[in-house]
Amino acid sequence: MHSIRSLVFRSLPVLAASMLLATGTARAQSTELLKKLNAPAGRVAEKSKSATRLFTAYLDMTKPPQEVGEDFNQTNIWPGMEDWAAVSKWAEANGNMGKALVESEGCQILGVPYGTTGVDPKFVERGLVAEIGVGGDLSKVRFPYLDALETISAYVAADMYRLCEAGSFEPAFKLGIAHLRVLRQACDAQMFEEKLSAMGMLANAFSVHRDLLFVYGGKMTPEYLRTLATKEYPFLKASDNERLKRIEMPEGDLLVAEELMKSVFSSDGVVSDEKFAKTFSGLQSAAAPLTTFGANKRWAKIAGVHGSLDASSKKLNAIYDDWWRRWRLPQYGPMIALPTVYSKTNPVKYAAVVLAVRDIDQLFGMRRRLVAEFGGTVASAGIAAYRRELGQWPDDIKKAYTQFFPKRFNFDPYDIEGGQFFFETVTRERGVDSEFGRVDITGCVLYARNDDHQGNSAARHAEGGKADDFVLWPSLRAISRGQAK
Repeated sequence: MHSIRSLVFRSLPVLAASMLLATGTARAQSTELLKKLNAPAGRVAEKSKSATRLFTAYLDMTKPPQEVGEDFNQTNIWPGMEDWAAVSKWAEANGNMGKALVESEGCQILGVPYGTTGVDPKFVERGLVAEIGVGGDLSKVRFPYLDALETISAYVAADMYRLCEAGSFEPAFKLGIAHLRVLRQACDAQMFEEKLSAMGMLANAFSVHRDLLFVYGGKMTPEYLRTLATKEYPFLKASDNERLKRIEMPEGDLLVAEELMKSVFSSDGVVSDEKFAKTFSGLQSAAAPLTTFGANKRWAKIAGVHGSLDASSKKLNAIYDDWWRRWRLPQYGPMIALPTVYSKTNPVKYAAVVLAVRDIDQLFGMRRRLVAEFGGTVASAGIAAYRRELGQWPDDIKKAYTQFFPKRFNFDPYDIEGGQFFFETVTRERGVDSEFGRVDITGCVLYARNDDHQGNSAARHAEGGKADDFVLWPSLRAISRGQAK
């Protein structure tokens, strides 16, 4: 852990870039900053990093039939989609990527280096990098390699469906499991945007697996479904448990915060009015463009009453340490309900601090969703195995424990008491309102409470939202598409 635990920012291209202004001081320290950012990965052997192998295979991939983005990604690829034939051919033609994923699943980290010094020119040219200081300007920070991970995720979804359509279930899920494990490696990146993006991709990938289990589980052997639920999904990473406690808060943003403090204070620890106003008016305007007018004048006034470098550093430490302790605690509990150090921080004396850390809770929300997706997928595979072997859905989820899936994965991260998912048998067709429209379900339903901490009989579904329930099984997306089980 770095000596100064300071803060985590919501949007790195906006916030961290704004902090690392292209001042002489920041430029002079850029090499040292990159050295610090790369230090954790430097302690991992090259053979335990998957990025080089993965990106080498990516360079050889053919162009997807559609541009990967909102309309074409791992969550909306399926055999009934428009142009499925072309998508299926694209997946089949890129088997080398599948091999690279399988070869990389046992690595410790993804290991994309920060900066481009010493990076293979081919990777730099294709944007397979994490750039800190684009074109020598430290105000520009980008992670274009995340686009490659999105494309790889789209390929995996397409190839899993292609293989399942051909009845090759074990090769399909072997590829899918490898992909999950590589994305889990990416979750250990040092910067906030990287971590948040990787966690989101992994959460989406779990949801795709449940789609596939719902559509093809009735054709898969109960033995293989049980293997997925007891020996594959639970071991996402050797050091993980069902609560994914090993995912850390991003360390890189702490280093960036140090640079911020050094750039806006003079050598004697007093606010440098001009730099302070320029930095934080730009930060505010970048995060909320409509507030640009008058921002510089406002921050110039604040500079005159803002806390010193020492006081600001202590406040950053206090706020971040508070969040860090909460990160280590159960998802919900007595301390989580208490006011945060941030919420009690003077919004004028520490205006810069308040602006920087206001959206830190986004990480907590994504982790809760990811834990639910993880446990929900393990449990869903076990439920599918139970039905395949015994010919009926369990009337009590406890009947599926141990033999069909580990009990510990029946864990609801949205429950204040740290309890279990809701599980109900559905003897009559029941409607669930969701982002996919109204979906009718039968058989059984597995769902989490969501951030309102209440169970509402799965009447409405919201994926990691603030209210309603988080339906994990059956697959509402697959049902809405008309994919029969």
